[in-house]
Amino acid sequence: MTAPSLQILVVQGTIRDGRSSIHPARYVTDRFRENGHDVELFDMKDYEIPLFRNRRDAISDPHPNVDAFGQEVEAADALVVVVPEYNHSIPGTLKNLLDHLYPEYEDTAFSYVTVSAGGFGGVRALSHLHDITLEFNAHPGPDLPVSNVRDVFDEDGTLIDETYEDRFETFVEAVVDHAEQFVLSAVGTTPEADV
Repeated sequence: MTAPSLQILVVQGTIRDGRSSIHPARYVTDRFRENGHDVELFDMKDYEIPLFRNRRDAISDPHPNVDAFGQEVEAADALVVVVPEYNHSIPGTLKNLLDHLYPEYEDTAFSYVTVSAGGFGGVRALSHLHDITLEFNAHPGPDLPVSNVRDVFDEDGTLIDETYEDRFETFVEAVVDHAEQFVLSAVGTTPEADV
C-alpha cells in the first residue's frame, strides 16, 4: 500500500527577535516536503495575531489572520508545533494563538519540536503542550527535543550537528505514522502490515 501524501502544518511558536527556533522549523518543513508531503509553515512573525477575546467559532467576523490559521488547521492532517521554552513553559504568543481555536483541533494529530539554548531541550514546554493538546481533544504524538540549539544550527540555519540528521528523519517518519492512524481511520481503512 502506498502511503498517502499528508497535509502537514508546521507552526513556529515565537515572534521573538533573534529566535533560534525558526531554524528547526524551516528544517523540518523541508524534510516533510522532501518526503512527498504537502507542508505549510505558519510563522507567527508573519501574522499579527490579536489578543484573545473569544474563539473563532464563537464570533461572526474573526480577525483575518486568526481565520487564516483556523483554515490551515482544518485542512491539516497533522500539526507540528516548533517552540522554544520560555520560563519553564511555552511562549505567551503561542498560547494566545492556540486559544483562538478549539473545535478545529479535534482529532488532529499533534507533534512537537521543542528547543532550548541549554541542555534540557525544552521538555517543560513539551509537558505543557501535551496537556494543552489533550484539552483540545486532539492526539499528542512524537516529539523531538533540541538541546543547545545554537550548537545544532548555525546563524544561517544550516544544520551543523550531524547527529540531528537521523533524529529529524526518525521524527518525520514517526509524525507521518502517527498522523496516518487518524487519516486512515477517518476514511474507514487501516494500514496494511508489511509483508
